[in-house]
Amino acid sequence: MSRLSAIVVAGLLCAAVAATARSSLEPEAMAMGRVRDPTWLPSGRTLRITSLGQRLLLSDVYWLRLVQYMGETLLAHVDRWGATLPLAEIVTDLDPRHGYAYQVVGSDLGFVPGRAADAEKILKKGMRNLPDRWTLYWVYAVNKFLYQGDFAEAAEYARRAAVAGKRPHLALLAANLALAADAEYRTTEAFLEEAIRTADTPELRVQLERRLVKVRTYQVLSQVEKAVAEYRRRYVVWPMGLEVLISEGLLRAIPEDPSGGQVILDLSTGAVRSTVLGERKPLRNTMAGEAQ
Repeated sequence: MSRLSAIVVAGLLCAAVAATARSSLEPEAMAMGRVRDPTWLPSGRTLRITSLGQRLLLSDVYWLRLVQYMGETLLAHVDRWGATLPLAEIVTDLDPRHGYAYQVVGSDLGFVPGRAADAEKILKKGMRNLPDRWTLYWVYAVNKFLYQGDFAEAAEYARRAAVAGKRPHLALLAANLALAADAEYRTTEAFLEEAIRTADTPELRVQLERRLVKVRTYQVLSQVEKAVAEYRRRYVVWPMGLEVLISEGLLRAIPEDPSGGQVILDLSTGAVRSTVLGERKPLRNTMAGEAQ
């Protein structure tokens, strides 16, 4: 056997041994070709150095793996997000201008319990590498507002989105957020409507639409509660039905329940509730609590 042939055979044997060893250590990943354990993923920076000038092509390969991983997670309805950020890091280390990767991963991880820090990390990386991409600031603002109840930081990043994207309506939202107190529900409704228009995935859109229904229902309940409180202030007792509030001019009509149920008044306690969503809860605690 020639020296060249011996080297080739030795190389093939080494590759076979390595493949066998890896297969024995992680048989499912080798058999299915799917990402299971993020600790097995390589470093994006190392791949960038060793990509032999094909870093963008390699970035696309890992982007497809990331999309497959997230798709499997969503379809299976399981809490399996551990490799999402590592895969996104690889994609964006190889291609720092892959704006869609930052945006999609930041959006999807934003509403996953326990993944807020991951969403924040990838979005901030995107803002560093693509400072003119206004949607990254916007997604960050949405996450802070809806899932963490941080009005101040949401307002700041909505303002940055307005500046970067030259979108005055976002500047108005930012101003409203900074003052959000009495107008809390109207601000939230506007925020959600804009978030739904810019949602990247059907799953995220569904999540946002559900929250929008809740916000609209709570807004109706809040209006009825104020009418009940005013009646109580005037007459000391609770009103004997919603019709009484209409006759007193405190309500224009029996309000419809946006969640599809009915608005009910408890005559003994004055409590107002939806037959679908129950009594109104503080909006900030509700939004933040759903992400915990």
